[in-house]
Parts: sequence; structure tokens; C-alpha cells
Amino acid sequence: MKKINIIVYTLLAFLVAVSFTSCQKDEKIGGTAVQDISGEFWVQVDDGTGKTADYSKISIYNVASNKPDSAWIDDSQSYYGLKAKIHADVANKTFSVANADELYFGVKVTITDGKIIKGAATAPGSKLKTDSIYFKAQYSDSPGVTFTYSGYARTRFDSDDH
Repeated sequence: MKKINIIVYTLLAFLVAVSFTSCQKDEKIGGTAVQDISGEFWVQVDDGTGKTADYSKISIYNVASNKPDSAWIDDSQSYYGLKAKIHADVANKTFSVANADELYFGVKVTITDGKIIKGAATAPGSKLKTDSIYFKAQYSDSPGVTFTYSGYARTRFDSDDH
């Protein structure tokens, strides 16, 4: 009987200990410092001779330090090869950079007039309202050419993807 009591009390103590350690508060998961301008966008590019027929995907995402004034812009080499750190103004949903290192091809890039406009675009397939993106880029290996990027935020509906 004494052995049974010891086993029961040991199990009870173990269960109490487990229940206290499993009742920790969950961490509140937050967003990034640039989440209001971040995302994936489908863009067409105009190099001065007219817009491309195909859409390219552009991503904007936070830097490792998660600072609200910096972000990455990245086309994963889907059009010209654009990956650069940009200056972000999250409150005004604008971005730019002058003479930055473009990391895919080792050239310099200047981005001007960058802006995200909330709910200003209509996705082509789903007809949902989504954000629009617009910016101009000049690359050091294409002097005198201004590339104008414009498009809409990715909705993740198949009918809106390209």
C-alpha cells in the first residue's frame, strides 16, 4: 500500500509540474517595420519604347535589422535583375534610393518616385481591389534609359498571377 501511495503522489507531483510549465503565455507575433509597403507585386516595365507584354514579379521586404527606414526590393531576376536596399518612408508609403548597389549584376541603380497606393488597383482576374506600385529606375549599365515599373499587389488568386 505504501508503494502505491508513493507512486500516486509521484505521478500527481509530475502532473502538477507539467501543467504549470505548459501554461506559459504565448508571444504576440507582430509584423515587420515595413509591412505596410511590403509584399509581392506584378509589374509591367516601360523602357521608353512601351510596356512589356509580360508581367514580372517584384518583392519588397524588410532588412535583417527590421528598421522602418530600409527595405529590400527584389525582382528575383524576373526582368532586368533588380535587388537593392532602398530607403523607405512607411508613413507615406514611398521609397527611393540613389546610386545603390544592385546585387545581381554589380551595377548601380537609382530608384525615384517609388510609391505604394493602398486599394488603387484592380486585379485582372479576380477583379479584387488591391494595392498599386509605381517607381522609376535607372541602371548604370543603361545610361539615359529610365525604366518605369507599374503594377499591382499579388492577390494569390491563380487568375491574377502571371
